[in-house]
This record gives sequence, C-alpha cells and structure tokens, in this order.
Amino acid sequence: MKIALCIDSLIARDDSIFLLEMALNLFPNSEIYTIAHKRGGILGTIETRPIVSSFLTHKAKNLNVYKKNFWIMPSAVKGIPMHKSIEKVIVFSRGYIHGLKFPSHLKSYLYIVDWDLVDQGHLGWQKLFTPYVNEWREKTLTHYKKIAVSSETLKENLYLPNAEVIQPTFRTEEYPFVKDEDHNFLFDHHLIYSHDLSLENFRTIVKVLIEKGETVRVMGPNEHLSVIKNEFPQIDFAGDHCEATSAMYSHQAKAVWDFSRNYFPAKAFGGLCTGRPVVVPDNAINREYLTSGAYFLKTFNENDINSLYIEIEGSFLSHDRRALRRLGLKWNERLFKSRMVKFLDKNE
Repeated sequence: MKIALCIDSLIARDDSIFLLEMALNLFPNSEIYTIAHKRGGILGTIETRPIVSSFLTHKAKNLNVYKKNFWIMPSAVKGIPMHKSIEKVIVFSRGYIHGLKFPSHLKSYLYIVDWDLVDQGHLGWQKLFTPYVNEWREKTLTHYKKIAVSSETLKENLYLPNAEVIQPTFRTEEYPFVKDEDHNFLFDHHLIYSHDLSLENFRTIVKVLIEKGETVRVMGPNEHLSVIKNEFPQIDFAGDHCEATSAMYSHQAKAVWDFSRNYFPAKAFGGLCTGRPVVVPDNAINREYLTSGAYFLKTFNENDINSLYIEIEGSFLSHDRRALRRLGLKWNERLFKSRMVKFLDKNE
C-alpha cells in the first residue's frame, strides 16, 4: 500500500519532526508531503524519502515563511500535488496541512498535533485574512474518517468530542538519570530555556534571580538577547543544543524554566526526567500535563516572579527526584508508538 505522511513544516527540527520520524519507522517506504521544505534543514532519515512540497518552499529560509504568507496558506496547501498511487493518507497537522486535497476514497487519518503553527496574535496586515483562513481550516477537518488530538485541551478547543486523545512523546532516552548516591549534587543554578521568551520577559526573570545572588544558565537561541549579554555579563549562555546537552545542565539546577509556546511541554518533561522541578506558564496545556513538580508563573510581573522564587527556594531540595523522573517518563516513545499503531490500523 502506497502511503503519504504529511506534516506542516520541514524547515527546522522541532518536537513534531520526532513524531513524524516515529511514523516513518512504522511506514518506511512512505512519501512525505509538506507545505515548505528547506533542504538540509532536518537531516536524518526524513531527507532520504521523496518529499513533495508547495510553492512556498522556494521562499522557505525560516519559519517566518508561514506568517508572511499566511493569507495564501489555503492555496499553497490545496496546490500540493498528491501522487495518484497513494492509497493511505496520514496527516500530522499543526493547523494547516490537513487542508490537502485528496480523493475521498483514500484511507485518511488525521493527528492534530497543534493548532497554532502561526501565532495569529502577532500577524501584521495578514490578519485581515484570518476569518477566511480559519474557516478553511475548520471546514477541512470534516474530510477525515479518523481524528486524534494531542491533548484534552485541544480536543475541547476544537469541539471534537469524538476525537481520540493520543498524548505525544519526546526523546526520553536523551535524559539519563544520575543517582544521588553516584554524585554529590550541588544545586547551584537556575536553567532557563530562551525559546519563545521575549527580551523584556527574559530580562525581568534574570533581574530577579541575579538580585537574589543566583547563578543563571541559559540554553536555546540567544541572538535576540544580545543586549542582556552586555547588561548581565555573569549569565552563562550555553547556546542552542540537543537534549543530551540540556540534560547535563538540568541535573544540577534548582529549577528549569521553560516558556516554550508548544503543544506539549517536552523541555519541561526533560527537566523532570533529570529529577528537577520546572517553572512554566500557567496555561491549560501545562496544567493538563504537569500534575506534579511544576511551579506555574501567572505573569511576568516582577512581584510574581519574586514570589515564585521564594517558593522554589523553600522547596527545591525536598522534591523526590525519582518521582519527578517517573512523571517525566510517563509519555514515553513506546506508549506513543503502540497507541499510534492501533489508531492508524497498521496491521490492516
């Protein structure tokens, strides 16, 4: 059976790419369909498969291509040519690729990973087209015979009462656990992920921590934080690295701060896997998944951050590291794969 695996973006590696790679392990001879592909941006087994993309690929230098071309996203998706030999369509959607045009007789499976690939709250003149684009996004959901979503929150927000909830996974094997008896732990810093964290909000957090005499280490992209580097030269900017490097920094952190705008708190779970508590935004997704070991920040107000710091300082030593790790490993690769095999009728 000829199978098409579909995903919104093949420009830069993110958590949804890992889910696609797991599906590719299940269906190794699949063709891949995407809105935009930056050759060499992903690497790995995905790049060895035939990849079909839309006309936006020619503009795909980075993820801004989706925001800049938001108004023509429906045309781009509908224009992706699907080969006539395809018999089964498996879509990992972050809000747009599920609008593909394909014959109704094909077996079709939709897994809605995320709905917010494009942050519509930060669109420019393109926001004039949001009613048109969003109506198209919602209408095309009806094309699928089977639908699953990544969270109860997403299921409720999209009004899909019959959708199955299949929680995602992340690279749990990249977060090894160092036993207390094998290491003399000194929790000597706060680890902050810079992903999706604005300059202003980042400054507010580090200002509080440094005034308290804390050591701050930062992982993730930091080009937008150059002003902070001059203002607070004592901050250790480690750069944007893989999960294994993140784990090295996470093990001895008092807390791991993660404000990634994501459908699944993978970086926070990584912190839990190393036995450390995490600080995350107070939103529905984080409340759903992070049932223990998490501190929830309501606003980036200095008083709120200070209050949260006092709470962390009074409890970071008391966390059961093994219990936190069990929570971090709860949504492991094996569980995700077994649930996806069943959902995708792998054995039919």
